[in-house]
Amino acid sequence: MVIVACIAGEPQCITAQFSDNSFTTFQACDSRVNEIASSMTKDFAKRHELKGKQVTYEISCSRQAKFAKALV
Repeated sequence: MVIVACIAGEPQCITAQFSDNSFTTFQACDSRVNEIASSMTKDFAKRHELKGKQVTYEISCSRQAKFAKALV
């Protein structure tokens, strides 16, 4: 799974990757995504040059199709 955080006005986005092999539900995956996004947001807030800038997150769950099939 990949989370990409793009900060307004910054030339490059920041990525975080983690394995989604251990997740068996959408809820578990969403919970982990929320934890990482929250942690990234807190880290950005500590950087004075980034304070007040908008952050956009893009998430790619490679196993979403497998989750959907398992839940049907």
